Amino acid sequence: MNDTNKGTGIVLNRMYVGDYLASNLGHEIINLYQADNGGNYIYLNSSGDFVKAHQGQIGYMLFVKYYGIGEVEVIGMATGLKDVYCADQQFTGKYKGVNKEIYDQQKRYVNAEGGIAYGGVSIFDIFGEAGQQSVFITYKANKVYVPREGRRLFIRFHVPDATKYPVHESCDIVVTLDGYQQAKASLKQYIYPNGTYSGDLAKQNVEEKREDYVRIRSMLIDDNSLWQESNNRVDDEELDCVNERKVTLFDICQIQNDENKFSNALAYFMLQYRALWSEFFERYNLELGDNFTVAREESSKIEDSKYNHKKFPSGGRIDLLVRTGNGLVIIENKIKSDINSIEEDCEGKQLRRYYNYAVWLSKNKECDDYRKTPHFFILTPKYNIPVIEDAEMKELYTIITYADVYEYLTGKYNEFRNDSNFVAFYGAMYRHTHDNVNDYLYHEMQEKFFRRIKEFLDKK
Repeated sequence: MNDTNKGTGIVLNRMYVGDYLASNLGHEIINLYQADNGGNYIYLNSSGDFVKAHQGQIGYMLFVKYYGIGEVEVIGMATGLKDVYCADQQFTGKYKGVNKEIYDQQKRYVNAEGGIAYGGVSIFDIFGEAGQQSVFITYKANKVYVPREGRRLFIRFHVPDATKYPVHESCDIVVTLDGYQQAKASLKQYIYPNGTYSGDLAKQNVEEKREDYVRIRSMLIDDNSLWQESNNRVDDEELDCVNERKVTLFDICQIQNDENKFSNALAYFMLQYRALWSEFFERYNLELGDNFTVAREESSKIEDSKYNHKKFPSGGRIDLLVRTGNGLVIIENKIKSDINSIEEDCEGKQLRRYYNYAVWLSKNKECDDYRKTPHFFILTPKYNIPVIEDAEMKELYTIITYADVYEYLTGKYNEFRNDSNFVAFYGAMYRHTHDNVNDYLYHEMQEKFFRRIKEFLDKK
């Protein structure tokens, strides 16, 4: 077995990220779980390997997740790292199958450790179905820590135009770096005491990077008040919990990530459970009644020669347009896209175009919607709440988060519990209740981890 690495370099390991997780179990889930033998085994994204320049040089790993542009949240730390066999033999080609030499050496390492299992199932059984897997373990750590309860730790990278991005206004620890910018593609980022390392092709801002290293060590790694040791292991209670939620087509097809399909589901269930949704909108002083209709993707183009379209722009398709006896309810569903992502052109911005269309409907004597009162809403995940730049539209549009809807439906669960489709829709909504999408990706990965273990145990 290798001795503990002599180097004191730091690697930031970005976790719970990428579309790859939609259909695969992210291997980094092991980082915050002790194996059954009590060992702390660590996987370095994205493929478990690193170039030889880092051999024996990394003493600390910070587990981080994306929080925003130029910022990551630190969710764990591993110290006393030891390189594992063959992890330093970087292989080329993305997901090209198993490198047998590396795989065999990893297997010898696992056997030398007396077997590495989680919840009674070998690491090879848990992850072996992923065809590209050659490295299962990158490091063994002496200790793994998580932030103490109530503490949140952040690293802010150097951002060229920092004025565009908000700064935390809380008591959380925020380490601001001057020499390092956030890696654009790589899921691992190295920080060395000297500001550079052998084989580093980007040796700019070395002095600032040295200071960044000192800052991270003093403000994060060496501050014992921030950390508590993590000895978390897979237990029977956690495995039993995976049976409480069934996998649905929403999970399999990742429908919860598709704005259009999710809007289709929302429209359907609004019509199937009118009383339920009428009660929900009462909290916004809006009465839908029992006979409302829901239109999907209605064109908001005003076809009326009396309107100057440059002064009164329209166009685009409204996600959901609810018509009541005396009201028009415009609902714009924003799961992934941004409210300001549509460039301002001769038609103007999206929200204003929908506003103009609804006003035109309410003032058009030849329209069935004449004299109906317009209401405007944006439905959004907590992790993607938009900043509405148009001051007038900001006053007109009410933001509803999926967390608001989910909380309401939780209290009404008995009213739809026997409708498996609605239950699936309700469960799929959970993803969008988190402050940060990576929070959910972790829970999703954890659930897959437990399910995989449970599947193997049930076969025994």
